[in-house]
Amino acid sequence: MITVTYNSDGIKVNVEQISKYNKNLPLKLNIRKHVSGDVQWSSNLNDNWFATYPDTEMFDVEILDSREMIVYKKKWDIMEHGNHFYKSLWLYNKSLLSNGKFPTGLVIGTHDGEFGEWVPIVQNRECKVILVEASDKQFNKLKQNYSKNSLVKPIQNLITPNGGEVEFFEGGAGYTNTVVESVIKHWEKEEIHSTKKSSIGITDLILSECNGKIDWLHLDVEGLDAQLIMGIDETKVSLPNFIIFEDYNLSQDKKDEIYNWLKNKGFEIKSEGGICDAIRN
Repeated sequence: MITVTYNSDGIKVNVEQISKYNKNLPLKLNIRKHVSGDVQWSSNLNDNWFATYPDTEMFDVEILDSREMIVYKKKWDIMEHGNHFYKSLWLYNKSLLSNGKFPTGLVIGTHDGEFGEWVPIVQNRECKVILVEASDKQFNKLKQNYSKNSLVKPIQNLITPNGGEVEFFEGGAGYTNTVVESVIKHWEKEEIHSTKKSSIGITDLILSECNGKIDWLHLDVEGLDAQLIMGIDETKVSLPNFIIFEDYNLSQDKKDEIYNWLKNKGFEIKSEGGICDAIRN
């Protein structure tokens, strides 16, 4: 009577002749954010109706009748709905736990913490993690989302290869806030603002917040990912054995450079859909 499917096109909810069994129509479909529970989108549903939402990443489904009684819930699940990169980081973190190590993760470019391959691990409280976000609005929501998790340390700062003052570009919903002007100009349709900001070098960040060692690294910094990875000074800190980063905004030359750099250090690479993971044993 009610069918909920997650696929490459998004979330689809089909309702058949539901009024035979429940007269309290219309039903209300809520698409909720998996982390905060905030309603992202809603729609009414009657007999033989369907509704679609064009994204699946960390969204839950909730269906209520007209009297606000919950009829059905379906939560986003990493193994059922997560892509390769969600699963690869999850399984790597599990392997460290299985070997008796409680991992330390570093995430640079968290946005508001509503999505990202690192989120299920943090929600499951299976690592200590430093979450770094530069933009005010996103950082404030990030703190709110993880305020009850004692294993999380949120930091508001800008991270660059070597530190120092840089120009930081922000605009729209903040998904492409970056120090790489060409990236935000390519993606952002709304007004772009820039400010001069001080930044911390990635090596100094790992030294000061993680005692010089992290078990995995997650980057989503809009075109600066490769520079940050190659900017890690291995004479001072340990390069983690698992890295996820965004390669979508890199030119082919820059992709080849970072892939070869990682392969020369013993990493195996998988790139798909603008995301790349690198792992070495």
